[in-house]
Formats: sequence, C-alpha cells, structure tokens
Amino acid sequence: MENPPSHATRVAVIDDHIIVSEMLALSISKAPDLELAGTAVNTVDAMRLIKREYPDVLLMNYQLPYGNCVDTIKEILIESPKTRVILLGIAADDDLVARARAAGCAGFLGKNSSISDVLGAVRAAVRGLVINRADAYSIS
Repeated sequence: MENPPSHATRVAVIDDHIIVSEMLALSISKAPDLELAGTAVNTVDAMRLIKREYPDVLLMNYQLPYGNCVDTIKEILIESPKTRVILLGIAADDDLVARARAAGCAGFLGKNSSISDVLGAVRAAVRGLVINRADAYSIS
C-alpha cells in the first residue's frame, strides 16, 4: 500500500448542483489535510480544471452536462493519470458501475452519504483504496 502524500491532498469537485458543489468545497477547505483545487459544473470545465490543477482526487457527479462520466473519466486519466476519481450520485446501475471501473474510477459514493463519509472516501482513494461503504457502490 502506498504512503499518504506529505502535502495536503488536492481535491476538485465537479457537480452541476451548485449547493452540493459549494457544500463539498466548504467541507474540503475546512479539513486540515485537504485543499480545494477548484470546482466545475460540466465536463468541459472539468477538463479545463484538470489540465490546470492536476488534483489528487476528483469528486464528480456521474451525470453532468456535455458528456458522460465514463468518457470523462478516460479523458481525465489520460491528462492526469495519478488523479483518483470518485463518482457521486443518487443511484447507478451495475452496468454503469462496471464501465466506470473499467475506465479507471476509484469508486462510486451515494449522495446519501455524510460529509464525513465523503471526506473519508477522499482520504482512502488517495491511499489507493477502493471506496467500500454500505451506502455506496463498491467498484473493486
């Protein structure tokens, strides 16, 4: 297992629901071991953010304007192979979960998760672990 980074974990949030994005951004910025790398509301802006910031972890809504999550994960990991992508959503079918995993996604976390669960998932993902919570889909 990899050692955690010695610097603050840089986290980007991609979600077209502004309230979700702002709450996650606020929570990330208050955590002493995390740093907000930026936010975006669609796949086009997400790629701009990735190319500029190269975050350690990306929290991304699985349904975004201007693209689908599987293709976006592939693009992100071509540009920034060390970024760990965690999809956020209300629900996902097994096919989507399998395609996301095949594209390199680190996990799928339900939007019914608590903020502490989300931050815990970020910390786990940066250590190379797969998200595996009862209220989330595991795609290991």
